[in-house]
Amino acid sequence: MFGNRLIQDLGLDWFGILVGKKALHDASLPYPTTFAEIRDGFGNLEDEAKLTDALEHCTALLKREEDRSDKVESKAIILIGTTGIATGFITGFAGLLLDREKIPVTLVLIIAALLYIAVVISLMMTILLAMKVVAVREYRFTYPKAIDIFDLSRASLHYVKRERVISLFYSFVKNAQIVNRKATFLAGAQVWLRNSIVLLLVLTLLLALYTPFELFVPKTKVSVPTQQGPNVTLQPTLSPAVTLQSTHTPTVLSPTNTAQTTTITPTNTATITPVP
Repeated sequence: MFGNRLIQDLGLDWFGILVGKKALHDASLPYPTTFAEIRDGFGNLEDEAKLTDALEHCTALLKREEDRSDKVESKAIILIGTTGIATGFITGFAGLLLDREKIPVTLVLIIAALLYIAVVISLMMTILLAMKVVAVREYRFTYPKAIDIFDLSRASLHYVKRERVISLFYSFVKNAQIVNRKATFLAGAQVWLRNSIVLLLVLTLLLALYTPFELFVPKTKVSVPTQQGPNVTLQPTLSPAVTLQSTHTPTVLSPTNTAQTTTITPTNTATITPVP
């Protein structure tokens, strides 16, 4: 009993919808639900004042279910919008989990990844159940038939009012069952949104507690290979060396009888020999 209650509180029974299992049953109503039973219930209503009051009351009941359906659908749309915001927020954790340098500890990374997957599944269940509420083709509301006005035109006013009361009350019963089914889907969506928020908070708390200890955890050094370019070898180039060789050409002095000033001008001839 406790296990079934826990499964129901966590919303795990809603997984039956994903495999095609019918998880919902129409709740029993405390009044007649078939057209024949309703006709028998109003068969003894002969007083004109009571019949008029019953007509107004049944009209108000039908209008109440319409308003309740609008409120349920509005809440479902709000849930879908909230889930979209939460989805954009949880997407930021994906980059953190893929960066191994930020979470080098394998155990913490595995726990964070499992929590991340659980949050994603919870958000998917929330959207699925909320979309069941606003699905247009899955529900068909019941109203009095428009053609009945022609069939009742030849009957007495008392008979017309009684038939109108029966038709309105039958429409109210069928619409109430539909709105109850929508409210059940909405309740399941709210449960899974709660699960998503709790799991997201646990994931955030895990990362927040891990951050102060990150400085004390030795980080794994990752060697990044460097791209090697073409090898360049520098070879010295010998420039032609220049050697200066001087040849001395002596000047021969011949004595003469005339005194004169002799100037000796040495001549240096430089020869340039290239050395390979």
